[in-house]
Amino acid sequence: MKYKKRHKPFYKQFLRLRQNIQDRTKLFTFKKQKWQRFNQSLKNQLKFSKRFKVRDQFQLSVSKFASRGNSFQKKFRNNLHQRKTFGLFYGGLKKAYLKKHLLRSIKTKNYVNSGSLDYRHAVLKFFESRLDNVIHKANFSLSIKEAAQLILHGHVLVNGKPVRIKSYNLSTNDLIEIAHNKKSRALVKRSLDRSNFWPIPPKHLLINYKTLQILYVHQNDSNLMPVFNHYLSIDSVIASIKKG
Repeated sequence: MKYKKRHKPFYKQFLRLRQNIQDRTKLFTFKKQKWQRFNQSLKNQLKFSKRFKVRDQFQLSVSKFASRGNSFQKKFRNNLHQRKTFGLFYGGLKKAYLKKHLLRSIKTKNYVNSGSLDYRHAVLKFFESRLDNVIHKANFSLSIKEAAQLILHGHVLVNGKPVRIKSYNLSTNDLIEIAHNKKSRALVKRSLDRSNFWPIPPKHLLINYKTLQILYVHQNDSNLMPVFNHYLSIDSVIASIKKG
Protein backbone atom coordinates (compact mmCIF):
# COMPACT_ATOMS: atom_id res chain seq x y z
CA MET A 1 0.00 0.00 0.00
CA LYS A 2 1.39 3.36 -1.05
CA TYR A 3 1.16 6.25 1.35
CA LYS A 4 0.98 9.83 0.21
CA LYS A 5 3.86 12.04 1.21
CA ARG A 6 2.84 14.07 4.23
CA HIS A 7 3.86 17.70 4.01
CA LYS A 8 5.13 19.23 7.22
CA PRO A 9 3.03 21.99 8.76
CA PHE A 10 3.94 25.44 7.51
CA TYR A 11 4.90 26.96 10.85
CA LYS A 12 7.36 24.19 11.72
CA GLN A 13 9.73 25.66 9.13
CA PHE A 14 10.19 28.71 11.36
CA LEU A 15 10.91 26.43 14.31
CA ARG A 16 13.65 24.60 12.40
CA LEU A 17 15.23 27.83 11.12
CA ARG A 18 14.88 29.49 14.56
CA GLN A 19 13.72 32.68 12.88
CA ASN A 20 10.34 34.30 12.26
CA ILE A 21 11.24 35.19 8.68
CA GLN A 22 7.80 36.43 7.66
CA ASP A 23 6.97 38.22 10.95
CA ARG A 24 4.01 35.95 11.67
CA THR A 25 2.24 37.06 14.84
CA LYS A 26 0.30 33.81 15.03
CA LEU A 27 3.43 32.08 16.36
CA PHE A 28 2.96 33.81 19.70
CA THR A 29 -0.38 32.06 20.24
CA PHE A 30 1.13 28.55 20.21
CA LYS A 31 1.16 27.07 23.72
CA LYS A 32 2.94 23.73 23.31
CA GLN A 33 6.18 23.29 25.20
CA LYS A 34 8.33 23.06 22.06
CA TRP A 35 7.25 26.58 21.10
CA GLN A 36 7.89 28.25 24.47
CA ARG A 37 11.66 28.72 24.08
CA PHE A 38 11.23 29.76 20.47
CA ASN A 39 8.60 32.36 21.40
CA GLN A 40 10.85 33.72 24.15
CA SER A 41 13.69 34.25 21.70
CA LEU A 42 11.27 35.98 19.31
CA LYS A 43 10.14 38.33 22.06
CA ASN A 44 13.77 39.26 22.70
CA GLN A 45 14.15 40.02 19.00
CA LEU A 46 11.12 42.31 19.14
CA LYS A 47 12.94 44.75 21.39
CA PHE A 48 13.26 48.18 19.81
CA SER A 49 17.05 48.01 19.41
CA LYS A 50 16.86 44.70 17.53
CA ARG A 51 13.56 44.85 15.69
CA PHE A 52 13.89 48.28 14.11
CA LYS A 53 17.34 47.68 12.68
CA VAL A 54 18.01 47.40 8.96
CA ARG A 55 20.55 44.98 7.53
CA ASP A 56 22.96 45.78 4.72
CA GLN A 57 23.01 42.70 2.49
CA PHE A 58 26.33 43.68 0.87
CA GLN A 59 28.45 44.16 3.97
CA LEU A 60 31.50 41.98 4.54
CA SER A 61 30.60 39.14 6.93
CA VAL A 62 33.57 37.70 8.79
CA SER A 63 33.35 35.06 11.52
CA LYS A 64 34.44 36.22 14.96
CA PHE A 65 36.35 32.98 15.48
CA ALA A 66 38.63 31.70 12.71
CA SER A 67 37.82 28.03 13.31
CA ARG A 68 34.04 28.40 13.60
CA GLY A 69 31.93 27.13 10.72
CA ASN A 70 34.87 26.13 8.54
CA SER A 71 34.28 22.39 8.43
CA PHE A 72 32.53 20.96 5.36
CA GLN A 73 29.60 19.73 7.45
CA LYS A 74 28.99 23.13 9.08
CA LYS A 75 29.35 24.98 5.78
CA PHE A 76 26.83 22.67 4.13
CA ARG A 77 24.42 23.12 7.06
CA ASN A 78 24.77 26.90 7.03
CA ASN A 79 24.35 27.14 3.26
CA LEU A 80 21.23 24.93 3.39
CA HIS A 81 19.87 27.04 6.25
CA GLN A 82 20.42 30.25 4.25
CA ARG A 83 18.79 28.82 1.13
CA LYS A 84 15.66 27.78 3.02
CA THR A 85 15.55 31.15 4.77
CA PHE A 86 15.83 32.99 1.44
CA GLY A 87 13.07 30.90 -0.18
CA LEU A 88 10.76 31.28 2.81
CA PHE A 89 11.36 35.04 2.98
CA TYR A 90 9.97 35.38 -0.55
CA GLY A 91 6.91 33.22 0.10
CA GLY A 92 8.15 29.64 0.24
CA LEU A 93 9.79 29.40 -3.19
CA LYS A 94 10.75 25.91 -4.34
CA LYS A 95 14.35 24.81 -4.88
CA ALA A 96 13.88 24.33 -8.64
CA TYR A 97 12.57 27.89 -9.05
CA LEU A 98 15.45 29.32 -7.00
CA LYS A 99 18.03 27.33 -8.95
CA LYS A 100 16.70 28.44 -12.33
CA HIS A 101 16.62 32.15 -11.59
CA LEU A 102 19.61 32.40 -9.26
CA LEU A 103 21.94 30.77 -11.78
CA ARG A 104 20.63 33.10 -14.46
CA SER A 105 21.49 36.08 -12.27
CA ILE A 106 24.96 34.71 -11.45
CA LYS A 107 25.93 34.93 -15.13
CA THR A 108 26.14 38.70 -14.75
CA LYS A 109 29.16 38.11 -12.51
CA ASN A 110 31.29 37.03 -15.46
CA TYR A 111 31.00 40.14 -17.63
CA VAL A 112 30.36 43.08 -15.32
CA ASN A 113 33.24 45.45 -14.71
CA SER A 114 34.44 46.51 -11.30
CA GLY A 115 32.32 49.29 -9.88
CA SER A 116 29.27 48.41 -11.98
CA LEU A 117 26.25 46.25 -11.18
CA ASP A 118 27.03 43.50 -8.68
CA TYR A 119 25.54 40.06 -9.36
CA ARG A 120 24.01 40.17 -5.86
CA HIS A 121 22.10 43.30 -6.87
CA ALA A 122 20.83 41.39 -9.91
CA VAL A 123 19.64 38.55 -7.68
CA LEU A 124 17.79 40.84 -5.28
CA LYS A 125 16.36 42.96 -8.10
CA PHE A 126 14.72 39.92 -9.69
CA PHE A 127 13.05 38.70 -6.50
CA GLU A 128 12.13 42.20 -5.31
CA SER A 129 10.35 42.82 -8.64
CA ARG A 130 7.94 39.91 -8.17
CA LEU A 131 4.36 41.18 -8.07
CA ASP A 132 3.37 39.32 -4.89
CA ASN A 133 6.45 40.67 -3.11
CA VAL A 134 5.71 44.27 -4.16
CA ILE A 135 2.09 44.02 -2.96
CA HIS A 136 3.28 42.70 0.41
CA LYS A 137 6.13 45.23 0.83
CA ALA A 138 3.64 48.05 0.17
CA ASN A 139 1.58 46.72 3.13
CA PHE A 140 -1.42 46.01 0.87
CA SER A 141 -1.42 42.52 2.43
CA LEU A 142 -0.32 41.06 5.76
CA SER A 143 1.65 38.21 4.16
CA ILE A 144 2.99 37.13 0.78
CA LYS A 145 0.46 34.32 0.73
CA GLU A 146 -2.34 36.84 1.13
CA ALA A 147 -0.80 38.96 -1.65
CA ALA A 148 -0.80 35.91 -3.93
CA GLN A 149 -4.50 35.40 -3.20
CA LEU A 150 -5.26 39.01 -4.16
CA ILE A 151 -3.42 38.53 -7.46
CA LEU A 152 -4.95 35.14 -8.32
CA HIS A 153 -8.49 36.45 -7.71
CA GLY A 154 -7.99 39.40 -10.06
CA HIS A 155 -7.88 42.20 -7.49
CA VAL A 156 -4.57 43.63 -8.83
CA LEU A 157 -4.03 45.59 -12.04
CA VAL A 158 -0.69 46.31 -13.73
CA ASN A 159 -0.76 49.24 -16.16
CA GLY A 160 -4.56 49.03 -16.19
CA LYS A 161 -4.75 45.32 -17.04
CA PRO A 162 -5.56 42.50 -14.58
CA VAL A 163 -2.63 40.17 -13.86
CA ARG A 164 -3.27 36.78 -12.24
CA ILE A 165 0.35 35.56 -12.10
CA LYS A 166 1.91 36.05 -8.68
CA SER A 167 5.48 35.61 -10.02
CA TYR A 168 4.97 38.34 -12.64
CA ASN A 169 8.15 40.45 -12.86
CA LEU A 170 7.64 44.18 -12.94
CA SER A 171 9.57 46.63 -15.10
CA THR A 172 10.63 50.16 -14.21
CA ASN A 173 7.74 52.68 -14.21
CA ASP A 174 5.06 49.97 -14.06
CA LEU A 175 1.89 51.15 -12.28
CA ILE A 176 0.26 48.69 -9.89
CA GLU A 177 -3.21 49.45 -8.56
CA ILE A 178 -6.10 47.72 -6.85
CA ALA A 179 -9.19 47.00 -8.94
CA HIS A 180 -11.87 49.70 -8.74
CA ASN A 181 -14.56 47.75 -6.96
CA LYS A 182 -15.75 47.73 -3.35
CA LYS A 183 -14.69 44.17 -2.55
CA SER A 184 -11.09 44.55 -3.76
CA ARG A 185 -10.54 47.87 -2.02
CA ALA A 186 -12.17 46.69 1.20
CA LEU A 187 -9.74 43.75 1.38
CA VAL A 188 -6.70 46.01 1.00
CA LYS A 189 -7.97 48.68 3.40
CA ARG A 190 -8.56 45.99 6.04
CA SER A 191 -4.93 44.87 5.68
CA LEU A 192 -3.71 48.48 5.92
CA ASP A 193 -5.69 48.99 9.14
CA ARG A 194 -4.04 45.91 10.71
CA SER A 195 -0.50 46.57 9.45
CA ASN A 196 2.25 48.07 11.63
CA PHE A 197 4.14 49.31 8.52
CA TRP A 198 7.40 47.59 9.39
CA PRO A 199 9.70 46.97 7.60
CA ILE A 200 9.40 50.38 5.97
CA PRO A 201 8.40 50.12 2.28
CA PRO A 202 11.52 50.36 0.09
CA LYS A 203 12.39 53.59 -1.69
CA HIS A 204 11.83 52.13 -5.15
CA LEU A 205 8.08 51.85 -4.43
CA LEU A 206 6.16 55.13 -4.68
CA ILE A 207 2.92 54.38 -2.86
CA ASN A 208 -0.31 56.37 -2.77
CA TYR A 209 -2.45 54.96 0.03
CA LYS A 210 -5.44 57.13 -0.87
CA THR A 211 -5.78 55.83 -4.43
CA LEU A 212 -4.17 52.42 -3.60
CA GLN A 213 -1.56 52.72 -6.33
CA ILE A 214 2.13 51.75 -6.49
CA LEU A 215 4.69 53.06 -8.98
CA TYR A 216 7.64 50.71 -9.39
CA VAL A 217 10.77 52.82 -10.00
CA HIS A 218 13.54 50.34 -9.23
CA GLN A 219 16.99 51.36 -10.52
CA ASN A 220 20.32 49.52 -10.51
CA ASP A 221 21.56 51.68 -7.64
CA SER A 222 18.36 51.41 -5.57
CA ASN A 223 18.93 51.13 -1.83
CA LEU A 224 17.46 47.84 -0.57
CA MET A 225 18.54 48.19 3.07
CA PRO A 226 15.09 49.03 4.53
CA VAL A 227 13.67 45.85 2.98
CA PHE A 228 15.44 43.45 5.36
CA ASN A 229 15.39 43.25 9.14
CA HIS A 230 17.65 40.19 9.16
CA TYR A 231 20.85 39.22 7.34
CA LEU A 232 20.66 36.99 4.27
CA SER A 233 23.95 35.58 3.03
CA ILE A 234 23.35 35.57 -0.71
CA ASP A 235 26.70 33.90 -1.40
CA SER A 236 25.70 31.02 0.90
CA VAL A 237 22.36 30.68 -0.92
CA ILE A 238 24.14 30.48 -4.26
CA ALA A 239 26.64 27.92 -2.90
CA SER A 240 23.75 25.72 -1.70
CA ILE A 241 22.02 25.96 -5.06
CA LYS A 242 25.18 25.03 -7.00
CA LYS A 243 25.85 21.95 -4.87
CA GLY A 244 22.20 20.90 -4.98
